[in-house]
Amino acid sequence: MSALAMRALTLVLLTASLGSIAGCGGAGDSSRPDDEENVDSVRAALSDTDPVSDAIDASCSTTSVKGLATQLVEEIQCLQPGTLERIDGIDGLTLEDAVFPYLQTPAAKAIEKAQQQRGTTMTINSALRTLPQQYLLYQWYKAGRCGISLAAAPGKSNHESGLAVDVDDSSGWRPAMEANEMKWLGASDPVHFDYIGDGKVELTGLSVLAFQKLWNVNHPDDRIDEDSLYGADTEKRIALSPVGGFPKGPDCAQPDASAPSPPAPVPDAGEPPPKTTEAAPVAPASEDGCSVAYAGAGRDGSSGSSGIPIALGFATLVLAARGRARRASNRVTHARATVA
Repeated sequence: MSALAMRALTLVLLTASLGSIAGCGGAGDSSRPDDEENVDSVRAALSDTDPVSDAIDASCSTTSVKGLATQLVEEIQCLQPGTLERIDGIDGLTLEDAVFPYLQTPAAKAIEKAQQQRGTTMTINSALRTLPQQYLLYQWYKAGRCGISLAAAPGKSNHESGLAVDVDDSSGWRPAMEANEMKWLGASDPVHFDYIGDGKVELTGLSVLAFQKLWNVNHPDDRIDEDSLYGADTEKRIALSPVGGFPKGPDCAQPDASAPSPPAPVPDAGEPPPKTTEAAPVAPASEDGCSVAYAGAGRDGSSGSSGIPIALGFATLVLAARGRARRASNRVTHARATVA
C-alpha cells in the first residue's frame, strides 16, 4: 500500500473514532423540573385493555395505568433485583390515594429513619412515578387538562428515579429528612425531597428498558430497540399499551433476549476441518481468442458437476488443439511451396 493510501486510511479511521466518541457522550440537561401529582379520580370508565392514549381524555389520575405501572416495577426487579421497595407497609407513613408505593431501597430506608427520628406520621403525596404515569402527566400538562400547571417530559422527572418524595409539612420534616440524606429541593418546590446517599441506581434508563422488553415479548412482530432510551418509537408504544398491563407479564426466569449469544464450539484438535466444495475454476482464454470453461471436482473428491459437461469441455480442448496443429501444418506446407 502506498504512503498516500495509508494516510487516507488513517484519516478515515480517525474520523470514525471521533464520531463514536461524540455519539457516546451524555450531554443531557442535569436539571430536572419537578411536576405535580394529580389525585383526581378517573372521569370515565376504562377497561384493562384500553390503550394508555384513552386515559388522556378519560382520566385525570395516574392510577388509571396502575396495572401497567405495576408490571414495569416487576420487570425492573427482574432486571436488577432489590432495586425497589414498597413503602406502604412502613409504620408511621400515610400515602395519598394516587401515590404509587415504591422507592429505591435506600431511599425507602432513609424516610423510615426520618419518620422514626421525628416520631410523627409522615404524609406522602408523591413517590415513584413510572414511565406511563409520567407520560400521562405530561400529556395533560400539554393539553391544559386536569389542573396540571407543571410537568416534566418522560425521563426528566425526579420522581421517575425512585429517589424523590413529596410530603406534607415539609418545613417540619426538613431537619429529620436532611439528617438522613434526603435533600430539600428548595423554595421552587418546597414539598420535595431527594435521596442523595449511597446505594442508588440510575433508574430512568432501567425503567425504559423494562417497558421495551415487555412490549417486545407481547409484540414479536412489532419489536422496538431495547436501548434504554426514551424516543419516538417507545413513546408511540406507550400510548398503545393496555392500561391494565400486558397479557404476558414479567418473567424473571425468562432468558434475556438482549444478552450476547454464546460463542460457537471449537472443534477438537484431532478433528479434521469441515469439508468445503469450491466453485469450478474457469480456463483462461485460448491462444486463438476462444475461452473454454470446464467443470472441476470438489476438494473432497466429489464431482462439482455432471460428467457430461466435463466430457464436452475435454472434447473442446482436443478440437482446439487439433485446429492449431492443422493451421501450423498448412503454414509449413505453404512455406515449402513458396521456396520450391
